[in-house]
Amino acid sequence: MADSNYEKVFRQYQEWFLQDNPRETADFLGLKTDREYLYIPFFGELCTITLKDGNIGKADGSAVPVEDRLTIMQHLHYHKKDARESTKQVPFREIKEAAVFEKAYQKSALLPLVRNFSGKTKELLRAGLSIKGKQERFGDVSFTLQAFPKISLTYIFWDGDEEFPASANILFDDQIANWTHPESVPVLAETGTRKLIEAAGGERGFWVER
Repeated sequence: MADSNYEKVFRQYQEWFLQDNPRETADFLGLKTDREYLYIPFFGELCTITLKDGNIGKADGSAVPVEDRLTIMQHLHYHKKDARESTKQVPFREIKEAAVFEKAYQKSALLPLVRNFSGKTKELLRAGLSIKGKQERFGDVSFTLQAFPKISLTYIFWDGDEEFPASANILFDDQIANWTHPESVPVLAETGTRKLIEAAGGERGFWVER
């Protein structure tokens, strides 16, 4: 989808956002509002949504890529009113609503992680912590990233050795498909990987083979 088409889709989300009750949405999703903005933490960065027009930017005034703006809007629009907090974490294949996207998830989230951080576990850990990840005790390196207040992803990385190549996995909240659109689940995984690569000094946009 061309960038212009992404922007068209985003404008539709803006219309839906303005039709909804943003303060009610914020309360349900664990977000804050004031007279002008809805504030939404997104992978360690604070974004703002202007209540009068639905524009999204970063709290520091910088721009938010359109794919991230769409991911944010999907969380705001598609969460279910009966969504509940997660009780456990599961691998991607166990999220039945999103399992059809397994191939895309492997290609855009796991493989770039392995390619970029094989032999670089210290760099991966530093990158995870720099975007406010919480260190865990799985694999050689692991941490939990908070995509949104109600959605977390745990990245687990095993470095390679003489016998086995490097590998990675991501665990998701078992209720994640109730908090956003199922198509956003692999996108969130790709976004986390992208932000880790960028935090480690990689260039935006080079890690996924299309």
